[in-house]
Amino acid sequence: MILIPHDCPREMHDCIALSNIVSDNGESFFCCGENNGERRTVEQDKYTVCFKGAHRDETSHNDKRDLVHNAAVIMRALAVIEKANEEDDGDWSPWASPN
Repeated sequence: MILIPHDCPREMHDCIALSNIVSDNGESFFCCGENNGERRTVEQDKYTVCFKGAHRDETSHNDKRDLVHNAAVIMRALAVIEKANEEDDGDWSPWASPN
């Protein structure tokens, strides 16, 4: 059985949450769900991604390829950061000047 969250953190009625992380107080969250098409402008963009934090509040509509590409780019960036931190005692940054 696949368990999905029942509640949309934005309380939207045109989207069913598939996965989310919500802060204890509900003031910040990251969520991905399937929308029913009411608000999307591109037919194949049936997935809604929402992010709300202290300084940002964003909603985007995406197709499956968009989701896969976003996840792949983020995972690759995390892999680069992790590897660089292993080699540089955890203090690596692409902005740091070479030693």
